[in-house]
Amino acid sequence: MKKLTAFSALLISTVFLAQEGTNVYAFLNTPVSARQAALGGDAVSIRDYDVSFVATNPGLMNLEQDKMISLNYASYLADSKYGTISYVKDLQEGHLISFNAKYMDYGRMPRTDESAVIDGEFGAMDASVGVGYAYQFEENWTVAGSANFVSSKIDNYTSMAVVGNAGITYHNDKTNETLALVFRNFGYQFKTFNGVRENVAFRVDLGYTKILDEFPVALTITAHDLQKLNISQDYNNNGQEINWTRKFADHFSFGAELFPQQAFNIRFGYNVKRGNELAVLDQRSFAGLSAGFGIKISSFRFDYSHMRYHNSSNVNMFGLTLDLIEVGGNRR
Repeated sequence: MKKLTAFSALLISTVFLAQEGTNVYAFLNTPVSARQAALGGDAVSIRDYDVSFVATNPGLMNLEQDKMISLNYASYLADSKYGTISYVKDLQEGHLISFNAKYMDYGRMPRTDESAVIDGEFGAMDASVGVGYAYQFEENWTVAGSANFVSSKIDNYTSMAVVGNAGITYHNDKTNETLALVFRNFGYQFKTFNGVRENVAFRVDLGYTKILDEFPVALTITAHDLQKLNISQDYNNNGQEINWTRKFADHFSFGAELFPQQAFNIRFGYNVKRGNELAVLDQRSFAGLSAGFGIKISSFRFDYSHMRYHNSSNVNMFGLTLDLIEVGGNRR
């Protein structure tokens, strides 16, 4: 009870006192895997074999992920591309460490001057690399943190930062439920683009996942961007001012995974904010919806997701997870 009270107090203080984020290094908040993308794009409470989630919430590290390596790739919006890699190792007695990296390549763009005269091309890329540590205590609780070095390059301009993630996770094996709170991307930009220091893309997320007893489905709900009460645009697509119910709903994303503990999974998700802001008047754009599947073959797991952003903008993401222990035939 004392731990739950402390957990609630920590959440309340976070909502009212945490810093407000900006868009610098926003690539850090894109989905880290095809599975996360299929479940709405924000899930932070999936605690099982999937090692890719520890890049978002290091508090999800557990023994099932020991010597698992995950690779994910997506052809993103406007011809940009990004990929992720994650790895976890068990150090025994409840201690675990992780490694993760992420990059986003925005491709080549024409360089123009103030008169719109084209003078060659330039490129832009973001990248991060980091390590994490987790400690599992009293069986159900895990506390963790990670540190990441972030670099961003736009033409001849470069900026660098050190950011951290911190998470606390409660997982109950008997009831098949997980509750997780994570502070993402807090840190310091020590090298600026043009002498003006910017805040990193900080956010606070709270997630809950439950595997139902009556039906083989895992339901996930995530309240994201809790560091800021209003994350919505000022007016909707009809030109009307956004009301408080819409502002409240924009903080949530939802996911459902059929057959979560089997070799084949089907996944669906909905991101409320994305669905509201990218909807098209008088058209069924299905913005905000996502879907995908996962399949395990021998020591490999393959994942695929399709995210619907707009009628003309969809993102497909692919993932591959390799169990290095199972390759050697030693996984129990």
